[in-house]
Amino acid sequence: MKRTLVTLLSMILLFSIVTHAALADNYKDEPKPAEAPELEVGELVRILVPGSDVLDTLQNKGYDLAGGVKRVPDGIEVDALLTKEQLKTLPGYGVMLADDPKREAPQIVQRLLAANPAKDKVTIGRVDWFTTKGQGFLSVEAKTTAEDGAVLTLHWGDKSQRMELYRDSGVYMYHRVLAKVDGPRPDTIKITSSLGTESRAEVNDWLYPIEADINRPGYKSGFADGYQNPTQLYKRIEQLAAEHPEITEIIELPNKTNGYRRHAQAQFGNGTSGASGDLNSTFYVSSKKYGHEGGNDITVALKLQSNADKTSVSVNGNNITVHLAANKNDPSKIAATAKEVVAAINEDSVASSLVTANLYRNGNGSGIAKEFAATKLTDFLKASEEISREPYTIKALRIGKQRDGSKPGVLIQAQDHAREWVTPLVALESAERLLANYKTDEKTKEIVDNVDIFIIPSNNPDGAHYTFFDSNMQRRNMTNHCGPENADPGRRNSWGVDLNRNYSVGSVYDGYDGGSTVCTSDTYAGPDKLSEPEAKNVVWLADNFSNIKFFMTIHSYGGQLFWQPGSYKANGRITTPRPPLRDEQYYWQMAEKILSNVKGLRDSVVQPSNIGGSADVLYSSAGNVREELYNNYGIYAFGWEVGGEQWDPNAQRWLAPGGFQPTWAEGNLQYQEYASGVITMFELAMEYGRDNKPATTEIIQDKQPNGSVNITFSQSKPASIHYTTDGSTPTVDSPTYKAANIREPGETIKVYENTTFRWISVDVKDNVEREQNVNVKVEINAANMKKLVENFQDDGDITNNDAARSLSIHLTALSLYEENGLREKVHKHLNGFKALLDNHYSNNFISEKAFNVLQAHADYLINQWK
Repeated sequence: MKRTLVTLLSMILLFSIVTHAALADNYKDEPKPAEAPELEVGELVRILVPGSDVLDTLQNKGYDLAGGVKRVPDGIEVDALLTKEQLKTLPGYGVMLADDPKREAPQIVQRLLAANPAKDKVTIGRVDWFTTKGQGFLSVEAKTTAEDGAVLTLHWGDKSQRMELYRDSGVYMYHRVLAKVDGPRPDTIKITSSLGTESRAEVNDWLYPIEADINRPGYKSGFADGYQNPTQLYKRIEQLAAEHPEITEIIELPNKTNGYRRHAQAQFGNGTSGASGDLNSTFYVSSKKYGHEGGNDITVALKLQSNADKTSVSVNGNNITVHLAANKNDPSKIAATAKEVVAAINEDSVASSLVTANLYRNGNGSGIAKEFAATKLTDFLKASEEISREPYTIKALRIGKQRDGSKPGVLIQAQDHAREWVTPLVALESAERLLANYKTDEKTKEIVDNVDIFIIPSNNPDGAHYTFFDSNMQRRNMTNHCGPENADPGRRNSWGVDLNRNYSVGSVYDGYDGGSTVCTSDTYAGPDKLSEPEAKNVVWLADNFSNIKFFMTIHSYGGQLFWQPGSYKANGRITTPRPPLRDEQYYWQMAEKILSNVKGLRDSVVQPSNIGGSADVLYSSAGNVREELYNNYGIYAFGWEVGGEQWDPNAQRWLAPGGFQPTWAEGNLQYQEYASGVITMFELAMEYGRDNKPATTEIIQDKQPNGSVNITFSQSKPASIHYTTDGSTPTVDSPTYKAANIREPGETIKVYENTTFRWISVDVKDNVEREQNVNVKVEINAANMKKLVENFQDDGDITNNDAARSLSIHLTALSLYEENGLREKVHKHLNGFKALLDNHYSNNFISEKAFNVLQAHADYLINQWK
């Protein structure tokens, strides 16, 4: 009995083990739901790019060059957000990590010294002195006619420092240097060239010693206590408008955004390539409705149908089942390919009303499909229900006592790029200050009563919401313009349009660099110019509020303040139109005032080398908003990269600002100091509105040893000077006094004969100065003509040494005859000189300019010695 019981128990135990194993095997083979695809996550690294041409190439190919651009002797350092695959490709472009131990000191001196032994001419541009955190600095720029064929050295007192060569897209720009000065402020500097020339200039102070707005008694500032997403930002401006109805209103912009929303998706397979990969068997489905509208409720399952020789689809409500065709020889195996599955889903009338199926990227669909349990589609969005999924209405907070278009307007726009969290706080803080201080601060009341202000706190609410709740490095909006080959869920962080590449002037679609036509690039310009509602809204404001005269788009990070030109065609470095001298001077004047107020909070200084046309101080950015507003609407349009480097007196070096989302301790300081700069923009607009007096201008005559006169114009404020030299009445269509070169003051006009200058000036407000005139007299004689020949030879206008020598010998004799009053010999030698001049000109030994000047002088003397 006992033995029978033991046997029975043993059999039950064995049956249990076998059954459990069989169940386990069945469970093990049971299909599982498809897993979410792995996202392509970038790593933030600092890289060294050998030059701007490579920088442009990387941008055009979709590399995310994040910020912190800095020109260094051996190239350009920049922070970049790169995938593993992109990191592997860097050496092919000559790019390395900035901290790579293999990085060598640039061998510039030896190359430059060997390049051109001829004598050069050095022209000094900007010479700026500033202090920060108790430390003095000299920022100096200069050009040499030898370009990269000379080494330039800055000298002050008994100190010196070699200047850095700056080339951009293969074009020589200038030399520059930022020198730390441990002694007192120098009054003058000297620049020497390795080719033996030197030049001197006076030192100018950079930034004004002003009382910052935040230091005025009782002035309220610092309203934010943390970063805010767009829902919070727009709620706040609506609260402000409700609290101050007498001086504010909300303007709803007409073009709604795509919205913080995505179609729900699921991917079946990993999409890996290689011998063991499943690339050709991977596919994905996307819901027809957005996730929040029902797409997230859809499921898709793939099951083997052992008795089916054709793949079919059945639908039960929102649940789609794909019945996979079996292998004819072995019904336990699947015969259906991914291509057949995609076709079956898309050809089924019910299933295709719910979803669309596509092959994965460059897969061909020939791989055998796999079984998957019911897999729920998802839009992958993580924000709570408080964040609307509907198309977003962007709003502008309008501030001003008189909002009827009679006062000059200022448009402030922030957060075109979603991940830049400090920027909307700069815009919001400026609004908070105006409204909180209106009744208690006289200057604030003056601004609000005399300026019409428009503030868009976040111009990319969809993308910005995405950065707060899903992927904090999103740059673009959330609109997916990609075709199915790039629309799988693994690409979801690579969709969207760079709004600051979507405008119509200087666009990538016109051949300009710094944007991309690749839909997964972080500088994707969109499918066409002005395709995006966010860009259309800005243009709508400019179209409908013609009193807007000033604009600031706020970005981060790097500390640059810039204007036009903003883009160029790299081949030949052909920029968009440069502002005329008047506007360039006005930009610099405004910039210095703006940045002087920024300095007030913690002694931050934006260096002069980071100010100017963005194509010159940053990089080319095709299709940016500043070009649109300046070129098409005449609006003075600034761009700002907040968060510049800070000087650390303890470490004795410049420290990085902390990126797009710095710690709140740093971000708190950044938004407040740059908001002070925005307040200054409002003050500048107020001054513009009150300006009804024309500029006062005059000619400065500088008599030269050769008897000619160098002419420059001075003016009491920025103004375009239109002049004539032929006796005609000047108009705005007359020749305009121009800048000598990039980042240089007005040109020098060389006068070689008696000339009457007549001119008018027109300032930025279109106030016209009454006509002025001056007679410029030159001193013409043989001795001065000889000096002219020497000058023309130095400048390259006489290229043959024998020709120059023969002219000089002739003029030496002529000078002696002049001194002794030998009229006949003077006439004879002058005619001989003209014949010699004709011969040299016909042999191309002398330029047309030199020929005309010397011939005119000879004719003048012939007339004088009649």
